[in-house]
Amino acid sequence: MDGKNGQKKGSILLPVNLILTRDGISLFLDNTKLKRINNREGVIKEGLVFPAYNATTIQKMIMNSYVEEIYVKLPDLLSRRSEVISTNNLVVYAILYKKLSPSLGQMIIESPVLKAFNRNNPKSSIISLSNINPALVDKLFQENKDHMNGIKKELSERVLQKIVSDPSLSEDDRNARLKSLDKFIDWIDKRIWYLYLIIYRSSLKNQIETSFASMVYLYMDNTQIATHLSNLLMEFVQNAEKAHFERLAWKSGIISPGQSVDLVLRDKVKRQALTVLAEKSEQFLEISWNLNPERTSVGRQYRIQIIISNYGTIDEHQRAKLARKMKTNTDGISLSSFYQESDPTKLGAGLGLMYNSYLEDICRTKNIRYICNIYPEPAKEKTTVKIDITL
Repeated sequence: MDGKNGQKKGSILLPVNLILTRDGISLFLDNTKLKRINNREGVIKEGLVFPAYNATTIQKMIMNSYVEEIYVKLPDLLSRRSEVISTNNLVVYAILYKKLSPSLGQMIIESPVLKAFNRNNPKSSIISLSNINPALVDKLFQENKDHMNGIKKELSERVLQKIVSDPSLSEDDRNARLKSLDKFIDWIDKRIWYLYLIIYRSSLKNQIETSFASMVYLYMDNTQIATHLSNLLMEFVQNAEKAHFERLAWKSGIISPGQSVDLVLRDKVKRQALTVLAEKSEQFLEISWNLNPERTSVGRQYRIQIIISNYGTIDEHQRAKLARKMKTNTDGISLSSFYQESDPTKLGAGLGLMYNSYLEDICRTKNIRYICNIYPEPAKEKTTVKIDITL
């Protein structure tokens, strides 16, 4: 079914360069669509170019480790707000779905319920997912298809009730969990359901139902990372776009140096003229999601690096201070330091710092590595925000 303006259902109207990993290249080796394209750093890589993309397809590719980077460059980004948020969410959720089964497997194997089952059934003791015969799993699903669908529905309803009745959830977090619940259930490894069904048929049925629903619900708590990360991202996009257009307006003589560009940006016609000028002069805003930065993602840890860049640098005073700090601090300057030392009236500064604080607190609680820095790039006349998060 098509949506508005002929948009296909599930399609994200965002032009992207999709940089592929080696496995991804192998998958498309015989596909004529494979091209040599630039990544965010300007390095020529092999990948695909889409004027719009299918969200489900790209998400599955990420889950199968076929995607190295999603790279977007446009003359404006705020007009694509929902598409940028959708892209960020599908990236983060793809990693969460990918990690769900190993996390659930570990939780269920270490849970009191399975330990009790193993004590009661020493000959059928289960200590690892890898010890489960895939053929037995497939046979179990074939012979119990309707029963398994019923069990999944029961579990979904239990988790749903937890989501609806949790007073601590914000409306955004609650809606995010409700929208993603079906996919979380669908992506659970069949071997997990194999374990579940074995215990479900035992005297520990009630315990496994309660315990498993709690496990899924607890894991879904990670969805708040995607919510706050998207909010933070859009604050950066807003700031980047303002600096981007301010530079263009000054260079084209629309405003005088030091004059605010706010009035120009509120004028639809003038804003459109600046957008056209940006396209003609190839002055683009850039945003990228790198899923294999420096190839340091190992084991069950997946590192995401998000970069937002705009032409236009911070003022000379701030640039000089940053340059001095950069000489001794190769990690750039922290977001909080940047905002605290900048004009407190700077567009989005307060909210940006607030969302960053949320993420820092959440990631600290969950022992997740999270870093957000701002880099001046004087040689390129750019300012870059870099977010690193390891899930």
